[in-house]
Amino acid sequence: GLGDVFSFVSQHADAVDVYTRAIPYREEAVEDVLKEEDKQHSIVALTCRRQLVEAYVLVAEELLACCKDDDDGEDVVTTESKVVLVKAEEKVEYARGYYDKARDELQEAVFLMGKIAASGQDLGTEKEDVCFLATMLMGVGNTLAEMDEKEEEKKKPATKI
Repeated sequence: GLGDVFSFVSQHADAVDVYTRAIPYREEAVEDVLKEEDKQHSIVALTCRRQLVEAYVLVAEELLACCKDDDDGEDVVTTESKVVLVKAEEKVEYARGYYDKARDELQEAVFLMGKIAASGQDLGTEKEDVCFLATMLMGVGNTLAEMDEKEEEKKKPATKI
């Protein structure tokens, strides 16, 4: 999609903008499918949950890419409209928030995947897609952990040799 193109050309703020605009639609899709009792434990429900997790993970990845792109701590600002999406000092915490949402929603997706598999339904490619998302989420988690370690190193007093 468009967010992927922005990410590819290193316009990470624009990618964040596109991905965050998709989130309400994906959240609504999950809510809608959960309202229909016959679809609650279906591949459609799993797909909706996976797509929501994907949006959360992509936002977190792009926010972290913004952190890597600017060591001087710039705000996340869209290219054309110059809208400030996230203040510089809040980027990591926003990324962490989207990471947490993705992790929680992925747990729900995996639980649903187990229910679907136990009922004998064919998961199709959803199983692979969910596994790939888990890998993406793990990458975001590792990046956040590395950033936390660097912050802790900065806080430690210098030792004399």
